Amino acid sequence: MNICISCFRKIALIILLFSAFDLSVLSAADMPGSAPSPPTNLITENTITIESAATVALIADLFAFDFLKTERIFVKVKESDATHSIYSLIYRLSDIAGSTRRINRSELLDAKKQGVTPVEHLVAKDALAIVVHPDNPLTGLTLDQIRKIYSGTFTNWKQVGGLNRPIVLLQRESTSGTQEMFRTVVMQNRPISKKVLTRLSIRGVRSCITHMPDAIGFLGHAFVDKTVKALLVNGVEQSALYINDETYPLCRKLYMYTNGQPVGVLKRFVEYPGTRQGRDKLVENNFIPCD
Repeated sequence: MNICISCFRKIALIILLFSAFDLSVLSAADMPGSAPSPPTNLITENTITIESAATVALIADLFAFDFLKTERIFVKVKESDATHSIYSLIYRLSDIAGSTRRINRSELLDAKKQGVTPVEHLVAKDALAIVVHPDNPLTGLTLDQIRKIYSGTFTNWKQVGGLNRPIVLLQRESTSGTQEMFRTVVMQNRPISKKVLTRLSIRGVRSCITHMPDAIGFLGHAFVDKTVKALLVNGVEQSALYINDETYPLCRKLYMYTNGQPVGVLKRFVEYPGTRQGRDKLVENNFIPCD
């Protein structure tokens, strides 16, 4: 009889434990605010990881503080170039790739092999500014003159109406979206002089021109400041007005790419340039919002 009572007690304890487990699961599901958070597509929880070309990285940095305040989301921005940024997305090292050019066919094929589906998000309008030292007396060049300068046909500023001084050429590295646009639109894929000096960042190009009175280079519109002088191109200035209506001949668009359609906080981030707050921040920092 004692054995039976002992067995009965063990069975009752087991039933009680399973009942308590069921009750705890039900009560947790019914508690307010206990439902799982909506998906965010983020690689790391509470952190948006971005690798980006310098121009788009600047925009991402501008938005980062707003998202820390309003969303309590940390935005980690790594500045590189268009090509490396796109491949960071392809190999799932970032949530967002920022680019100064559109993703190309080869990159799309590589993305497909990795099971990644890049989705494009338009961020802002921009332009390539042709810049010289502020003391350079020239006010403008034609696209043809720029092409001949960078091909090595013109090697002295006097050949384009300037001082009798040798021209120093500056460019970006080959993986830069800015460099690619210059090579295709300005140079029309013609070879650039071997005497050109390559700098790994827009800031590097700008710094060189600041200290080299005979230099010429090209920057994104937002990076033009008082340390350099932007030249008219075909007689048109690279102002916000002429970039917006695309009268300026070297206009371009800026992009962010995500793996698939973003949701949650990631969706809100890539859509932020179209909000009132986002547009205001773009304008305040020399960028041109998209219509």
